[in-house]
Amino acid sequence: PSTPQSALERLTALLPRITPEAVLAALKREALPLRDPLLRFQGRNAPVGGAPALRAAWNDAMGTHLTQASAAAAAAAGFAYSDFGPLGQVVSDTREPLLGTRELRFANGVRLNLKQTDLEQGRVMIQLSVDGGDMLDTRSNPLATEMVSALAAGGLGKHSQDELQSLLAGHSIGVGLASTPLTFVSVAQTTPRDLELQLDVLAATITDPGYRPEGEAEYRLGINNFFDQIRATPGSTLRTAIGGILSDNDPRFTLQKPQDYRALTYARLKRDIGDRLARGAIEIGIVGDIPEDQAIGLVAKTFGALPPREPEFRPYTEQRANRPFTEDHSRRVLLHTGPADQALVRFTWRTRDDSDPQARQVFNMLDRVVQIALTEGLREKLGKAYSPSASSDLSRFWHGYGTFAITASVESHDVAATRAAILETVRALRETPPSPDVFLRARAPLLESFANALKSNRGWLGLVDRAQSEPEKIERQVHAADRLLTVTPADVQAAARRYLTDAAAVVVDVLPEGMDAPP
Repeated sequence: PSTPQSALERLTALLPRITPEAVLAALKREALPLRDPLLRFQGRNAPVGGAPALRAAWNDAMGTHLTQASAAAAAAAGFAYSDFGPLGQVVSDTREPLLGTRELRFANGVRLNLKQTDLEQGRVMIQLSVDGGDMLDTRSNPLATEMVSALAAGGLGKHSQDELQSLLAGHSIGVGLASTPLTFVSVAQTTPRDLELQLDVLAATITDPGYRPEGEAEYRLGINNFFDQIRATPGSTLRTAIGGILSDNDPRFTLQKPQDYRALTYARLKRDIGDRLARGAIEIGIVGDIPEDQAIGLVAKTFGALPPREPEFRPYTEQRANRPFTEDHSRRVLLHTGPADQALVRFTWRTRDDSDPQARQVFNMLDRVVQIALTEGLREKLGKAYSPSASSDLSRFWHGYGTFAITASVESHDVAATRAAILETVRALRETPPSPDVFLRARAPLLESFANALKSNRGWLGLVDRAQSEPEKIERQVHAADRLLTVTPADVQAAARRYLTDAAAVVVDVLPEGMDAPP
């Protein structure tokens, strides 16, 4: 194994031989001239003139003296977004008592949460949360937020994506926006030196997205590739179908037809999310190696200077109470086009939401106990080194909704036996609580994860990001270990008895195309 010391020793030994002359000689030896190369075109429509035109364009380009004039001109002009209005005024400045997070509010309604740390020298993490997200998807418009992930490809109003790459070169800047269940989110890691530019970029992203046509073309190309590959493996086949199976084909959670995605446009995206970007509540979390007052001043110049925002995140009460779970518990069979010896078995049960922090710890233990029992059970019953997974997902977003799932990737001829072994393992847990040994083995990594949660900036950001609008996350983190230690084997057994019954399971077999479904 390589160690830092051995790497240093090798570098020290080689340094006398690493000269400009040696590097140039290696470059000339390895970087051979491109004479009559193979050219590959990728796009929806062939260019005018076809292959000969492509070849001619290549030859012309190779004969041209290269300069950095355009990139230099863009860099010289600078980033066009640095003035968002008068400096924002802080109207509230408090200190959260449990973890010492500093929480501020600006006059325009923007919230800011700060935690200065020395965990990663010269590193700062930031999360921007804007009201909206997947809650804008409806049964009549289920793809309202589908193109949010492609927003960055459309650049900004004053800069194309290509210009941004030149302008941001040499800086540690994150770009882009994602749609999460309740918010539009951007997470970035930067440096103290680049934090001001990072905030400028994020503020420009929500105030003046470019919606340029090249971004649409890039998105559609990705969609074509996606649909070409959705059945290439058992895992991809399951991922694209399970939402529709569990929701009885509710369009908000079901993969739509390819043409529905290809028909999406930036104009439609702007119509569907523009109001939220312009007026929705904003909360910003900043964690890392940055003085608090410096971060406050930079946010005051950017997000604090924006026009007034809605003061609170919308509750979306009706939408959050309306996520279905299928009543059809018949076994489903999906077919994939991958290797004929690969298959997958999936069990899903409906459970509950995440509103009770003590119930969360019971399900954390149920997750770990089932994982241990399944791994040992399948290997004992089938004689194979399979590694099944168990996962509990108690939703923070959908009221009354949660799932518990067991997934096993197996050889195709073991599907029926695997299904039977999973049912037998779960039945045994319903009948008998986990042994003390299994219980301790299940609990130890959970306690370790709680102890390590705040040893990184990313761990802190998970609490700081919405510390004002979701303060319960901090309370839960502080008391998670204590709650976990009160969970008993009987609690885990009771949860299995209540939720993990044979009749309540939704079972899916993913088989290779052409294979007859086993009983």
